[in-house]
Amino acid sequence: MKTISSDRRFLLSGALLLAVAMGVGRFAYTPLLPVMERDVGLTVGGAGALASSNLLGYLIGAGLAMAPFTHRNRLLIVRWAIVSVVVTTALMAADSTFWLLLRFVTGVGSALVLVFVSSIVLERAAHHHQYSWPPLVFSGIGVGVAFSGLAVPIFVRMSGSRAAWIGIACISVIAVGLTVRYFIDDTRPAKPLHSPIEQNLPKHRKTFVWLSAVYTGEAVAYIIPATFLAAIVSRMSSIARYADLAWVLVGLAAALATFPWIRAGARLGKARSLALALGVQAVGIVAPILGGGVFPVVIAALTLGGTFMAITLFATGLAREIFPDRTSAAISRLTVLYALGQMIGPLIATQLALRTGTYDVALLMAGTIAGIAAITTLITVHEPQPEANVSPAQPPALT
Repeated sequence: MKTISSDRRFLLSGALLLAVAMGVGRFAYTPLLPVMERDVGLTVGGAGALASSNLLGYLIGAGLAMAPFTHRNRLLIVRWAIVSVVVTTALMAADSTFWLLLRFVTGVGSALVLVFVSSIVLERAAHHHQYSWPPLVFSGIGVGVAFSGLAVPIFVRMSGSRAAWIGIACISVIAVGLTVRYFIDDTRPAKPLHSPIEQNLPKHRKTFVWLSAVYTGEAVAYIIPATFLAAIVSRMSSIARYADLAWVLVGLAAALATFPWIRAGARLGKARSLALALGVQAVGIVAPILGGGVFPVVIAALTLGGTFMAITLFATGLAREIFPDRTSAAISRLTVLYALGQMIGPLIATQLALRTGTYDVALLMAGTIAGIAAITTLITVHEPQPEANVSPAQPPALT
Protein backbone atom coordinates (compact mmCIF):
# COMPACT_ATOMS: atom_id res chain seq x y z
CA MET A 1 0.00 0.00 0.00
CA LYS A 2 2.85 2.37 0.83
CA THR A 3 4.47 1.66 -2.54
CA ILE A 4 1.21 2.32 -4.38
CA SER A 5 0.79 5.60 -2.53
CA SER A 6 4.36 6.71 -3.33
CA ASP A 7 3.86 5.78 -6.97
CA ARG A 8 0.73 7.89 -7.16
CA ARG A 9 2.53 10.86 -5.63
CA PHE A 10 5.38 10.35 -8.10
CA LEU A 11 2.98 10.35 -11.05
CA LEU A 12 1.08 13.38 -9.77
CA SER A 13 4.29 15.31 -9.22
CA GLY A 14 5.59 14.42 -12.68
CA ALA A 15 2.32 15.45 -14.30
CA LEU A 16 2.32 18.80 -12.47
CA LEU A 17 5.94 19.45 -13.41
CA LEU A 18 5.03 19.00 -17.08
CA ALA A 19 1.85 21.04 -16.63
CA VAL A 20 3.86 24.00 -15.34
CA ALA A 21 6.87 23.62 -17.65
CA MET A 22 4.82 23.21 -20.83
CA GLY A 23 1.21 24.22 -20.17
CA VAL A 24 2.30 27.41 -18.40
CA GLY A 25 5.92 28.01 -19.42
CA ARG A 26 5.39 27.29 -23.10
CA PHE A 27 1.70 27.66 -23.86
CA ALA A 28 0.22 30.24 -21.48
CA TYR A 29 1.55 32.79 -23.96
CA THR A 30 -1.11 31.73 -26.48
CA PRO A 31 -4.22 32.91 -24.54
CA LEU A 32 -2.24 35.91 -23.24
CA LEU A 33 -1.18 37.06 -26.70
CA PRO A 34 -4.43 38.85 -27.69
CA VAL A 35 -4.63 40.41 -24.23
CA MET A 36 -1.08 41.74 -24.53
CA GLU A 37 -1.93 43.15 -27.95
CA ARG A 38 -4.78 45.05 -26.33
CA ASP A 39 -3.16 46.02 -23.01
CA VAL A 40 0.42 46.88 -23.94
CA GLY A 41 0.23 47.32 -27.70
CA LEU A 42 2.14 44.18 -28.59
CA THR A 43 2.47 44.11 -32.38
CA VAL A 44 2.23 41.12 -34.69
CA GLY A 45 5.98 41.32 -35.24
CA GLY A 46 6.62 41.53 -31.51
CA ALA A 47 4.38 38.55 -30.87
CA GLY A 48 6.30 36.46 -33.37
CA ALA A 49 9.63 37.54 -31.91
CA LEU A 50 8.59 36.53 -28.38
CA ALA A 51 7.38 33.15 -29.63
CA SER A 52 10.61 32.51 -31.51
CA SER A 53 12.73 33.60 -28.54
CA ASN A 54 10.94 31.07 -26.35
CA LEU A 55 11.41 28.35 -28.95
CA LEU A 56 15.09 29.21 -29.38
CA GLY A 57 15.45 28.71 -25.65
CA TYR A 58 13.70 25.37 -26.01
CA LEU A 59 16.19 24.38 -28.71
CA ILE A 60 19.14 25.30 -26.49
CA GLY A 61 17.60 23.52 -23.51
CA ALA A 62 16.95 20.36 -25.52
CA GLY A 63 20.55 20.38 -26.69
CA LEU A 64 21.83 20.79 -23.12
CA ALA A 65 19.58 17.98 -21.93
CA MET A 66 21.20 15.59 -24.40
CA ALA A 67 24.74 16.31 -23.13
CA PRO A 68 26.09 13.38 -21.06
CA PHE A 69 27.22 15.55 -18.13
CA THR A 70 23.66 16.75 -17.47
CA HIS A 71 22.33 13.22 -17.00
CA ARG A 72 24.32 12.77 -13.80
CA ASN A 73 22.40 15.64 -12.15
CA ARG A 74 19.10 15.48 -13.93
CA LEU A 75 16.85 15.57 -10.83
CA LEU A 76 18.64 18.65 -9.50
CA ILE A 77 18.40 20.23 -12.96
CA VAL A 78 14.65 19.54 -13.06
CA ARG A 79 14.15 21.38 -9.79
CA TRP A 80 16.21 24.41 -10.75
CA ALA A 81 14.68 24.48 -14.23
CA ILE A 82 11.11 24.49 -12.93
CA VAL A 83 12.05 27.36 -10.60
CA SER A 84 13.40 29.29 -13.59
CA VAL A 85 10.16 28.68 -15.51
CA VAL A 86 8.00 30.01 -12.67
CA VAL A 87 10.20 33.03 -11.92
CA THR A 88 10.53 34.13 -15.54
CA THR A 89 6.80 33.67 -16.04
CA ALA A 90 6.06 36.00 -13.14
CA LEU A 91 8.63 38.54 -14.38
CA MET A 92 6.74 38.87 -17.68
CA ALA A 93 4.54 41.28 -15.72
CA ALA A 94 7.50 43.69 -15.58
CA ASP A 95 8.73 46.12 -18.23
CA SER A 96 8.83 44.85 -21.81
CA THR A 97 12.56 45.57 -22.07
CA PHE A 98 13.41 42.08 -20.84
CA TRP A 99 10.58 40.09 -22.42
CA LEU A 100 12.70 38.48 -25.12
CA LEU A 101 15.28 37.35 -22.56
CA LEU A 102 12.62 36.11 -20.16
CA ARG A 103 10.86 34.04 -22.83
CA PHE A 104 14.23 32.60 -23.88
CA VAL A 105 15.08 31.51 -20.32
CA THR A 106 11.58 30.06 -19.91
CA GLY A 107 12.14 28.01 -23.05
CA VAL A 108 15.43 26.63 -21.77
CA GLY A 109 13.84 25.61 -18.47
CA SER A 110 10.79 24.09 -20.14
CA ALA A 111 12.94 21.87 -22.35
CA LEU A 112 15.12 20.68 -19.48
CA VAL A 113 12.08 19.76 -17.40
CA LEU A 114 10.37 18.00 -20.29
CA VAL A 115 13.35 15.91 -21.35
CA PHE A 116 14.43 14.84 -17.87
CA VAL A 117 10.97 14.28 -16.40
CA SER A 118 10.17 12.18 -19.47
CA SER A 119 13.33 10.09 -19.19
CA ILE A 120 12.91 9.53 -15.44
CA VAL A 121 9.27 8.50 -15.86
CA LEU A 122 10.00 6.19 -18.80
CA GLU A 123 12.83 4.46 -16.96
CA ARG A 124 10.87 4.01 -13.74
CA ALA A 125 7.83 2.77 -15.68
CA ALA A 126 9.94 0.19 -17.53
CA HIS A 127 11.60 -0.90 -14.28
CA HIS A 128 8.20 -1.47 -12.62
CA HIS A 129 6.55 -2.76 -15.83
CA GLN A 130 3.93 -0.01 -15.58
CA TYR A 131 3.44 1.07 -19.17
CA SER A 132 0.36 3.15 -18.40
CA TRP A 133 2.46 5.59 -16.37
CA PRO A 134 3.96 7.68 -19.23
CA PRO A 135 0.58 8.61 -20.77
CA LEU A 136 -0.70 9.57 -17.33
CA VAL A 137 2.24 11.85 -16.66
CA PHE A 138 2.34 13.30 -20.17
CA SER A 139 -1.35 14.18 -19.92
CA GLY A 140 -0.19 16.83 -17.48
CA ILE A 141 0.83 18.95 -20.48
CA GLY A 142 -2.79 19.06 -21.62
CA VAL A 143 -3.95 19.80 -18.10
CA GLY A 144 -1.51 22.73 -17.97
CA VAL A 145 -2.77 24.05 -21.29
CA ALA A 146 -6.39 23.83 -20.10
CA PHE A 147 -5.43 25.53 -16.84
CA SER A 148 -3.84 28.44 -18.68
CA GLY A 149 -6.95 28.81 -20.81
CA LEU A 150 -9.18 28.92 -17.72
CA ALA A 151 -6.96 30.98 -15.40
CA VAL A 152 -5.79 33.67 -17.80
CA PRO A 153 -9.22 35.28 -18.41
CA ILE A 154 -9.97 35.25 -14.68
CA PHE A 155 -6.79 37.14 -13.82
CA VAL A 156 -7.15 39.39 -16.87
CA ARG A 157 -10.54 40.57 -15.61
CA MET A 158 -8.87 41.46 -12.32
CA SER A 159 -6.06 43.61 -13.67
CA GLY A 160 -5.05 42.81 -17.24
CA SER A 161 -2.24 40.72 -18.67
CA ARG A 162 0.28 41.64 -15.98
CA ALA A 163 -1.97 40.20 -13.28
CA ALA A 164 -2.39 37.07 -15.40
CA TRP A 165 1.37 36.44 -15.63
CA ILE A 166 1.77 36.83 -11.87
CA GLY A 167 -1.39 34.85 -11.06
CA ILE A 168 -0.54 31.76 -13.08
CA ALA A 169 3.00 31.86 -11.72
CA CYS A 170 1.72 31.94 -8.12
CA ILE A 171 -0.61 29.00 -8.69
CA SER A 172 2.26 27.13 -10.33
CA VAL A 173 4.42 27.73 -7.26
CA ILE A 174 1.76 26.21 -5.04
CA ALA A 175 1.17 23.18 -7.28
CA VAL A 176 4.84 22.34 -7.72
CA GLY A 177 5.89 23.31 -4.21
CA LEU A 178 3.46 20.86 -2.62
CA THR A 179 4.44 17.91 -4.80
CA VAL A 180 7.97 18.27 -6.20
CA ARG A 181 9.55 16.39 -3.30
CA TYR A 182 7.67 13.27 -4.39
CA PHE A 183 9.34 13.27 -7.80
CA ILE A 184 12.41 11.11 -7.27
CA ASP A 185 15.03 9.57 -9.52
CA ASP A 186 15.73 6.13 -8.12
CA THR A 187 16.29 4.32 -11.41
CA ARG A 188 19.73 4.20 -12.94
CA PRO A 189 19.63 6.26 -16.14
CA ALA A 190 20.66 4.72 -19.40
CA LYS A 191 24.26 5.46 -20.29
CA PRO A 192 24.36 7.97 -23.15
CA LEU A 193 26.04 6.67 -26.27
CA HIS A 194 28.70 8.90 -27.79
CA SER A 195 28.97 7.32 -31.23
CA PRO A 196 27.56 9.48 -34.03
CA ILE A 197 24.22 8.36 -35.32
CA GLU A 198 25.62 8.17 -38.87
CA GLN A 199 27.98 5.32 -37.99
CA ASN A 200 26.88 1.73 -38.62
CA LEU A 201 23.35 2.70 -39.56
CA PRO A 202 20.87 -0.16 -39.95
CA LYS A 203 18.96 -0.77 -43.14
CA HIS A 204 16.17 1.56 -41.97
CA ARG A 205 18.31 4.66 -42.48
CA LYS A 206 16.07 6.00 -45.26
CA THR A 207 13.03 5.55 -43.05
CA PHE A 208 14.65 7.66 -40.35
CA VAL A 209 15.57 10.37 -42.86
CA TRP A 210 11.96 10.58 -44.02
CA LEU A 211 10.72 10.45 -40.43
CA SER A 212 13.01 13.37 -39.56
CA ALA A 213 11.67 15.39 -42.50
CA VAL A 214 8.06 14.64 -41.55
CA TYR A 215 8.64 15.50 -37.91
CA THR A 216 10.33 18.80 -38.78
CA GLY A 217 7.45 19.73 -41.09
CA GLU A 218 4.97 18.86 -38.35
CA ALA A 219 6.77 21.24 -35.99
CA VAL A 220 6.42 24.09 -38.49
CA ALA A 221 2.74 23.26 -39.03
CA TYR A 222 1.45 22.71 -35.50
CA ILE A 223 3.27 25.60 -33.83
CA ILE A 224 1.40 28.18 -35.92
CA PRO A 225 -2.08 27.45 -34.50
CA ALA A 226 -0.51 26.49 -31.16
CA THR A 227 0.95 30.01 -30.91
CA PHE A 228 -1.69 32.14 -32.60
CA LEU A 229 -5.01 30.30 -32.14
CA ALA A 230 -6.36 32.62 -29.45
CA ALA A 231 -5.24 35.69 -31.41
CA ILE A 232 -6.91 34.31 -34.55
CA VAL A 233 -10.22 33.67 -32.79
CA SER A 234 -10.13 37.05 -31.02
CA ARG A 235 -10.03 38.73 -34.45
CA MET A 236 -13.28 37.06 -35.49
CA SER A 237 -15.81 39.55 -34.17
CA SER A 238 -18.71 37.10 -34.10
CA ILE A 239 -16.89 34.55 -31.92
CA ALA A 240 -14.11 36.60 -30.29
CA ARG A 241 -15.56 35.86 -26.86
CA TYR A 242 -14.74 32.16 -27.35
CA ALA A 243 -10.97 32.69 -27.75
CA ASP A 244 -10.17 31.50 -24.22
CA LEU A 245 -12.56 28.57 -24.47
CA ALA A 246 -10.86 27.42 -27.65
CA TRP A 247 -7.55 27.14 -25.82
CA VAL A 248 -9.19 25.24 -22.95
CA LEU A 249 -10.48 22.73 -25.50
CA VAL A 250 -6.95 22.30 -26.87
CA GLY A 251 -5.72 21.41 -23.39
CA LEU A 252 -8.56 19.05 -22.56
CA ALA A 253 -8.13 17.24 -25.87
CA ALA A 254 -4.39 16.89 -25.28
CA ALA A 255 -4.97 15.52 -21.77
CA LEU A 256 -7.59 12.96 -22.81
CA ALA A 257 -6.44 11.83 -26.25
CA THR A 258 -3.22 10.04 -25.30
CA PHE A 259 -4.75 6.71 -24.32
CA PRO A 260 -7.03 6.35 -27.40
CA TRP A 261 -4.06 7.08 -29.65
CA ILE A 262 -1.94 4.48 -27.89
CA ARG A 263 -4.69 1.91 -28.53
CA ALA A 264 -4.78 3.04 -32.16
CA GLY A 265 -1.02 2.57 -32.36
CA ALA A 266 -1.32 -0.96 -31.04
CA ARG A 267 -3.91 -1.78 -33.71
CA LEU A 268 -2.63 0.13 -36.73
CA GLY A 269 1.06 0.41 -35.94
CA LYS A 270 2.97 3.58 -35.15
CA ALA A 271 3.66 4.57 -38.78
CA ARG A 272 0.03 4.42 -39.93
CA SER A 273 -1.16 6.03 -36.72
CA LEU A 274 1.36 8.83 -37.24
CA ALA A 275 0.01 9.40 -40.76
CA LEU A 276 -3.56 9.40 -39.46
CA ALA A 277 -2.77 11.91 -36.71
CA LEU A 278 -1.04 14.20 -39.21
CA GLY A 279 -4.01 14.01 -41.56
CA VAL A 280 -6.49 14.80 -38.80
CA GLN A 281 -4.36 17.73 -37.68
CA ALA A 282 -4.13 19.07 -41.25
CA VAL A 283 -7.92 19.20 -41.52
CA GLY A 284 -8.22 20.91 -38.16
CA ILE A 285 -5.62 23.56 -38.94
CA VAL A 286 -7.47 24.81 -42.03
CA ALA A 287 -10.96 24.48 -40.50
CA PRO A 288 -11.17 28.15 -39.33
CA ILE A 289 -10.53 29.45 -42.85
CA LEU A 290 -13.01 27.08 -44.53
CA GLY A 291 -16.00 28.44 -42.65
CA GLY A 292 -16.91 31.00 -40.02
CA GLY A 293 -18.59 30.46 -36.69
CA VAL A 294 -17.91 28.44 -33.58
CA PHE A 295 -17.92 24.94 -35.07
CA PRO A 296 -14.74 25.28 -37.22
CA VAL A 297 -12.89 26.74 -34.24
CA VAL A 298 -14.00 23.85 -32.03
CA ILE A 299 -12.78 21.42 -34.69
CA ALA A 300 -9.45 23.25 -34.89
CA ALA A 301 -8.99 23.21 -31.11
CA LEU A 302 -9.93 19.56 -30.63
CA THR A 303 -7.82 18.29 -33.51
CA LEU A 304 -4.80 20.36 -32.51
CA GLY A 305 -4.91 19.26 -28.88
CA GLY A 306 -5.89 15.72 -29.80
CA THR A 307 -3.00 15.10 -32.19
CA PHE A 308 0.19 16.99 -31.32
CA MET A 309 1.02 14.74 -28.34
CA ALA A 310 0.23 11.59 -30.32
CA ILE A 311 2.46 12.70 -33.20
CA THR A 312 5.37 13.14 -30.80
CA LEU A 313 4.71 9.77 -29.18
CA PHE A 314 4.57 7.92 -32.50
CA ALA A 315 7.54 9.68 -34.09
CA THR A 316 9.88 9.18 -31.16
CA GLY A 317 8.57 5.63 -30.70
CA LEU A 318 9.53 4.85 -34.31
CA ALA A 319 12.95 6.39 -33.72
CA ARG A 320 13.49 4.06 -30.78
CA GLU A 321 12.56 1.05 -32.89
CA ILE A 322 14.79 2.12 -35.80
CA PHE A 323 17.78 2.73 -33.53
CA PRO A 324 17.31 0.41 -30.54
CA ASP A 325 21.01 0.70 -29.62
CA ARG A 326 21.31 4.45 -30.19
CA THR A 327 17.98 5.72 -28.96
CA SER A 328 19.38 8.83 -27.28
CA ALA A 329 21.16 9.92 -30.45
CA ALA A 330 18.08 9.33 -32.61
CA ILE A 331 15.66 11.14 -30.31
CA SER A 332 18.20 13.92 -29.81
CA ARG A 333 18.26 14.55 -33.55
CA LEU A 334 14.46 14.53 -33.76
CA THR A 335 14.25 16.92 -30.81
CA VAL A 336 16.66 19.40 -32.35
CA LEU A 337 14.91 19.28 -35.75
CA TYR A 338 11.53 19.69 -34.05
CA ALA A 339 12.79 22.70 -32.14
CA LEU A 340 14.14 24.23 -35.34
CA GLY A 341 10.78 23.71 -37.04
CA GLN A 342 9.01 25.37 -34.13
CA MET A 343 11.27 28.39 -34.44
CA ILE A 344 10.64 28.73 -38.16
CA GLY A 345 6.84 28.44 -37.94
CA PRO A 346 6.06 31.64 -35.99
CA LEU A 347 8.54 33.67 -38.04
CA ILE A 348 6.87 32.66 -41.30
CA ALA A 349 3.37 33.11 -39.88
CA THR A 350 4.26 36.59 -38.61
CA GLN A 351 5.58 37.71 -41.99
CA LEU A 352 2.52 36.36 -43.78
CA ALA A 353 0.19 38.04 -41.29
CA LEU A 354 2.00 41.36 -41.65
CA ARG A 355 1.76 41.23 -45.45
CA THR A 356 -1.84 40.03 -45.71
CA GLY A 357 -3.41 41.43 -42.53
CA THR A 358 -4.72 37.98 -41.59
CA TYR A 359 -3.48 34.62 -40.37
CA ASP A 360 -5.47 32.74 -43.03
CA VAL A 361 -2.54 32.29 -45.40
CA ALA A 362 -0.34 31.05 -42.53
CA LEU A 363 -3.01 28.53 -41.51
CA LEU A 364 -3.39 27.36 -45.10
CA MET A 365 0.36 26.88 -45.35
CA ALA A 366 0.49 25.02 -42.04
CA GLY A 367 -2.41 22.74 -43.00
CA THR A 368 -0.77 22.01 -46.36
CA ILE A 369 2.51 21.08 -44.70
CA ALA A 370 0.73 18.76 -42.27
CA GLY A 371 -1.20 17.18 -45.15
CA ILE A 372 1.97 16.61 -47.16
CA ALA A 373 3.59 15.14 -44.06
CA ALA A 374 0.68 12.70 -43.68
CA ILE A 375 0.96 11.51 -47.30
CA THR A 376 4.75 11.30 -47.07
CA THR A 377 4.47 9.21 -43.93
CA LEU A 378 2.13 6.73 -45.62
CA ILE A 379 4.52 6.31 -48.54
CA THR A 380 7.95 6.40 -46.95
CA VAL A 381 7.76 5.63 -43.21
CA HIS A 382 7.35 1.96 -42.31
CA GLU A 383 7.52 -0.09 -39.14
CA PRO A 384 10.93 -1.69 -38.54
CA GLN A 385 10.90 -5.47 -38.69
CA PRO A 386 10.77 -7.53 -35.49
CA GLU A 387 14.53 -8.06 -35.54
CA ALA A 388 14.84 -4.53 -34.16
CA ASN A 389 14.30 -6.28 -30.80
CA VAL A 390 12.02 -3.65 -29.32
CA SER A 391 9.23 -4.87 -27.12
CA PRO A 392 5.83 -3.85 -28.54
CA ALA A 393 4.59 -3.20 -25.04
CA GLN A 394 7.22 -0.59 -24.39
CA PRO A 395 5.81 2.93 -24.65
CA PRO A 396 7.46 5.44 -26.97
CA ALA A 397 9.59 8.18 -25.53
CA LEU A 398 8.43 11.77 -25.44
CA THR A 399 10.92 14.58 -25.97
